Order: sequence, then C-alpha cells, then structure tokens
Amino acid sequence: MTIYLITGEDPRTVSAKLTDLTSQLIGDGDRNTMYESHDLENGTIDERDAAIANAVMGARTSSLFGDERVVVLRGIHDATVDQLRPLLEYLLEPIETNHLVLTASGKLAKSTTDALKKAGATTFSTSPPRQKNDVVTWFQEHLTEAGLKLDPGALSIAVAWLGQDQARLPSLIEVLMSTYGTGKKLTAEDIEPFLGVRGNVPIWDLTDAISASNPANAIAVLHRMVGSGESHPMQIISSLSTHYTKLLRLDGLDSPAKEDVFAIVGTKSDYMANKTVALSRTMGSKNIASAIVLLARADVDLRGGKDLSDQLILEILVARLCRLSGQTAATTRRR
Repeated sequence: MTIYLITGEDPRTVSAKLTDLTSQLIGDGDRNTMYESHDLENGTIDERDAAIANAVMGARTSSLFGDERVVVLRGIHDATVDQLRPLLEYLLEPIETNHLVLTASGKLAKSTTDALKKAGATTFSTSPPRQKNDVVTWFQEHLTEAGLKLDPGALSIAVAWLGQDQARLPSLIEVLMSTYGTGKKLTAEDIEPFLGVRGNVPIWDLTDAISASNPANAIAVLHRMVGSGESHPMQIISSLSTHYTKLLRLDGLDSPAKEDVFAIVGTKSDYMANKTVALSRTMGSKNIASAIVLLARADVDLRGGKDLSDQLILEILVARLCRLSGQTAATTRRR
C-alpha cells in the first residue's frame, strides 16, 4: 500500500503532478477498473462528506480483477478535521493492495499531517522555490526529468520568460516533447516560438531594481507584473509596503540577533537576511519613512484619490522609490 500527498500553491501544477503520478501507478493496467477519483473542492458539506466516505470505501475495497486500485481524493485542504475523520481512521490501518493519492492546495491541520506522516505517506511539493538560483535548478530538474535537453541560452530564456508563472512549464514541456522529442539539444531559437505570453515575475525583481536605483529596469519589471494579469496594482502596493516595513523594523534595531533578523525578513537564508539588513542601513530611517509615505499616498490614489490610470500611479511611485534608493543615509544627513 502506498499513500501519496501532492501539495502546491497553484492548482495547475498540482493537477499536472497528479496526472503524472496516477499514470505511473496505473502503468499498463486497465484504468477503467483500477482508477477512482473524488473531489472535495467547491463542494457542499454533504458532498464533501460523501466524497470522503466513498474515497475511503474505495481504498478499502480490493479489485475484483486482482489489480492494485488507485484512489484519488482531491482538495483535502477544503475539508474540516471532523469531515476528514474517516480518512484519518483509515490511515491507521491502510489496505496494502491499493494506492491512495491525496492533493492539497492549502494548509492542512496538524492532526492530518501527523496521520499522513505516521502512515508513511510520500509527499510531493509542486511549489517552486523562491530564490533565483533555486528557480533555475527547479526548471532544469523538471526539463531533465521529462527527457528534454536545453542549452544554457534556452534554459535562461525559458526561466526569464515564464518568470513566476512556473505552472506553465508542464504545457511547455508537452509541446516541446511533441515537436522535437528527446534526441535534440534545444536552443533559444528552438523554444522561442512556443513560449507564449511573458509570465509574471516575483516581487524581488521589482524591489531589486528599485534598490539599485534603476528606474528604467524597475518600470519595465512593473509593466511585466501588471501586463501578465497575475499581479493586481493593490497587490503590488501591499508587497512593496511589506518590503519597506521590514526595512523600517530592522532600522529600529541597533545590533539585531540573527534569529530576530530571520523573523523580521521571513527567511532562513543568510544571504537574504544580510542583504535586507544592508539595504536598511544604506537607506536610513528618513528615506525608509519617506518611502512608506509614498506608498500610503499611492494607495489612496489607486482608490480614486487621483484621476490617473493605475499603471501611471504605479510608475510614478516606482520612479520616486528609485530616487529615494539612490539617496543613501549619509547623503540625506548632509543635506
């Protein structure tokens, strides 16, 4: 008996992994007799109760044809602890001849994660990493796993083009496989026609460009975030506010302990922690406070305070934040 949990923030990547895993588990078997699927997402309370009961019953039932059954229960994050009780009871004594595959796109209760761990569940996380270098490695691993070979230029353009929208990678892999197969090392010229619309980029691309006081690059990144449709203007304001609030909190600490910095920045990376502390010290209290004032004004403007387009309001904000980043704390004090 094998139990699997597929997790991830994006339902598309969770679904893609589920398709791959169930195909592997079924193999050459008869899908009609081996496969059973139940869904908890967007259902009523009664529908979820019934889906859980049917999934548990399916997992407990041996196949009449002697095959290992593959039972899928999607979206267990949408169920309450009480609703999942039949599932947790089953995990105490699972049937050895069947496979149970669970998916979740949200946080699970501790009782659920503990029960899965005790049952020896194998977990697959489809959420991409946050650090830039890790993102490149993540792309490379998925492409290699599919049997595709990309030269450095092609890999670079794929990562840059898809950006934060890594959920589009499975479909890109599929079209490249159907077009080229696995025998050819692909170049940037080979893959460019299949990339589609440029994907969103993470907020750190914008904050890095602002911190470098590079308004042209920062506004180009902003256009990509807004143009992809993935980032609402108010989301961008919120993310930038979080960024500068972290700088302000760090500025208020003379000699912060590493644990305090990690807690404020929200990371366990020495590189990210040191980078954020250095930026806070470079900007200084006055410039950080000025940035927060600019963000508050932009928030009001986006809510109808000024008769300007959302994009223009954000462009003005980003240009002004870039100018502040170019004014170091020492420069500000001399004025």
